[in-house]
Formats: sequence, C-alpha cells, structure tokens
Amino acid sequence: MNNYLIPVDKANHFIVGTIIFSLSTFILTPIMSFLPVILIAGAKECYDYYSGNGTPDFEDFLYTILGAVPVFITLI
Repeated sequence: MNNYLIPVDKANHFIVGTIIFSLSTFILTPIMSFLPVILIAGAKECYDYYSGNGTPDFEDFLYTILGAVPVFITLI
C-alpha cells in the first residue's frame, strides 16, 4: 500500500524540474530558466507518447514545471 502524499513518480518529476531550473540559472535569467524546464518536460512526455516506452502524463509535465517554482521564488 502506498501511503505517500505525492506519488513517487510525481516527486521525481518535481526534483528533476528543480535540478534543471537550478542548473539553467547559471547561464540564463530566472524567468528564462523556465524555458529549458518546459522544453525538457515536454520532450520527455512526447518521447513517452511516441516511443511507447513510457506512460505520457500531463501531470508529470506539470510536476516537472512546478519543481522550478520554489527555486524561482528564492531568486526573485
């Protein structure tokens, strides 16, 4: 039985979004750092959809982007 508040898969997407955003702030402004997060999250879900190797999920896309928000808030 899974008693987690957030499913592990969604938490992993959140963490990856945080990492991508954090790394991109070294070369981009905080607002522009959302772009790599959105592009990579979208590419991952497109890959899942077209390859059949994963399960495409719009919530995964959103959780990845939401991972960038805490870092963005600390930078503004």
